[in-house]
Amino acid sequence: MTYDARERSAQDGQPIELYTFARDTLRWRYTSADRQVTAASATFAPSPIARSRIESSQQLSRATITITAPRELEIAEMHRVVAPSTPITVLVQQIHAGDSEVATIWSGRVVAVDFAGPEARITCEPIVTSIKRLGLRRVYQRSCPHVLYGSACGVSRTAYHAAGTVASVSGLQVNVAAAAAQPDGYFAGGYLQFELAPSIFERRFISGHVGDALTVAALPQGLAAGTTVTLFPGCDHTLATCSGKFSNTANYGGFPFMPTKNPFGGDPIY
Repeated sequence: MTYDARERSAQDGQPIELYTFARDTLRWRYTSADRQVTAASATFAPSPIARSRIESSQQLSRATITITAPRELEIAEMHRVVAPSTPITVLVQQIHAGDSEVATIWSGRVVAVDFAGPEARITCEPIVTSIKRLGLRRVYQRSCPHVLYGSACGVSRTAYHAAGTVASVSGLQVNVAAAAAQPDGYFAGGYLQFELAPSIFERRFISGHVGDALTVAALPQGLAAGTTVTLFPGCDHTLATCSGKFSNTANYGGFPFMPTKNPFGGDPIY
């Protein structure tokens, strides 16, 4: 029988749910069944995992689902101290026991994880929320609105990055000898990147830089002395920094020479 026929049947349906979590190249697969399930050329490990009801709503904030699982689940463990710096997507599928047809019933991404006793409650929002964007994000302002290293900015990450080895980690402070080669504050506003697993990178915003000491905005979970890191300098989005630090004046997106007096302020003398 087809999946649709089993779904419509009054007695032949034996639904099993399949959950696939993905972060870059890593995949974690679980099933609500009491034994291992192989479907769509993938193997799903049994876990006491369940979800809330899927609702259809015009308000995306109300279209979330909550997945309840053991607090030891790998996805939950990754959120125990601080959320990962790259998104984790989730795909919910169904299959009927004895059948091979797999149906996708929901897809989205993890936005929060709460712990309650032995359980972890994973809040997920639908994938359509990823297309939410401000209609007009640029305004008439002196500072540059472009994202550093973004397409509008045009600055090459590889042209300004610095590689180094971590000497020590203490709370939010990371000591990297390579950072001392640049003046204080050079890396402030940038970020630190290290490889958490093969092809999986974790990033931390650098809020302060003095000598070889870097202060990051969140605990660098998984970072230890001896780890190789890549440092990317920051930008305060002023014309002086854009020109002197990155030689990128042609792509500056602000209006540094805008008048200080507002012509629409009501003053009859402008």
